[in-house]
Amino acid sequence: MKPQEIVKLVEGTLVVAGIAAIFFAVFKDKTTRTIIDQQKDLIDVLTGRVDTALSENKELRHLHLQNEKAISKLEGQVEVYKELPLTKIALAMEQITETQKKILKELEKANA
Repeated sequence: MKPQEIVKLVEGTLVVAGIAAIFFAVFKDKTTRTIIDQQKDLIDVLTGRVDTALSENKELRHLHLQNEKAISKLEGQVEVYKELPLTKIALAMEQITETQKKILKELEKANA
C-alpha cells in the first residue's frame, strides 16, 4: 500500500469515527434527557402520593381519636349498666328478707 492510500484510509476511518461519535453523543443526550424527564414525572407522582398519604393519615388519626373517645364513653355506660341490675337485685333481696322476717314473726304470733 502506498502512503497516500494509508492516509486516505486513516482519514476515512477518522471521519466515520467522528460521525459515529456525534450520533452517539446526540443519542445519549436524548436518552439522558428522556430518562431525566421520566424521573421528574415519577418524582411528581410519588410526591403527590406522599401528600395524599399524609392527608389520609391525618384524617385517620382524627377518626381514631374520635373512636377512642366513643369507646371510652361506651365502656363507662357498660359499667353503669353492669352495676345497675346488681344493685337492684341486692335491694330486692333485702326487701324479700325483711318481708320473710315479718311473715315468720306473724306466723310465730299466730302459732303462739
